[in-house]
Amino acid sequence: MLAIQDGSPLANIRRASLLAASCKFSELAPVEAEASPVVNLYLADENSPGHAVSANDASNYLRRLQRAVARLAKARRGRRADVSRLFPADFDLARLNVAAATLGSLNIELTPDKPDVEDNQLPVPGPSWAEIGIAELIHALPDSDESEASIDSLIGASPVVKRAVSDLVDGLNGADITLGISLRKGGEISASSRITSEQAREIKRRLDQAREDRYIVRILGRLDGLRTRRQLFYFEARAGSEIHGFVEESLIDAVKRNIDKEVEITVEVAVQLTQSGKASQRHYRLVAIGGVEAELPGLGGEQ
Repeated sequence: MLAIQDGSPLANIRRASLLAASCKFSELAPVEAEASPVVNLYLADENSPGHAVSANDASNYLRRLQRAVARLAKARRGRRADVSRLFPADFDLARLNVAAATLGSLNIELTPDKPDVEDNQLPVPGPSWAEIGIAELIHALPDSDESEASIDSLIGASPVVKRAVSDLVDGLNGADITLGISLRKGGEISASSRITSEQAREIKRRLDQAREDRYIVRILGRLDGLRTRRQLFYFEARAGSEIHGFVEESLIDAVKRNIDKEVEITVEVAVQLTQSGKASQRHYRLVAIGGVEAELPGLGGEQ
């Protein structure tokens, strides 16, 4: 939550920004006032007796999770495609607090922070920036050890989403750790992901490219389908080709309205180049459909 000074134009803008961002995530819908949101982080060392996780690994992943959430929250607040620098205030606005933990294979319960409300100030209703950031992160990650399609679509995701995922998986690369993240609202899991150490290494390998070219194209065709759980869209271009790629949460409703219809879409195409100059296949991110634009804009120039 953010505290706002009643009647302040700047505060009203901040309030509107938070509410607009939060409404894009169905799992962040309001529940009973007493049902506080809870984030669960699960860590298991695949090579350790009892899957016990070292204190050093636990603290490392907690720091990385907080950094990823703060980065995504900052991008959603400012409607920015990328965020390279974070400041103390960015962490304060998207803070996660440790509420409980169990030993062995580690289960850590985190609660999104709710800053104190000062005199003559009103709290903004709805989810906090920490909740919005964690929901964005979970949707970008695989949901199981068979989520090859979601790993592939991640290459076309917004640069800030890829930075946030890198914040997390760079730490997983050095150890055989399985990582699970879930968001619970009203006692029920509303979003979850699971990453094995093998998946983390594969994600890191794909993200560690020497250079990346991005450009914007508009395509007319039929929207064939949508996988909301992993945010994948499928599209048949009028020219006959078929593409699929990453769709951000802010466009999910617009995509649903246009399924099986002919529509113009705008996609950002990402092509990664290795140090040897070899180019990857094209990866797509939906940035607009039927006149509705994503909250995280594209970076590439139009072709």
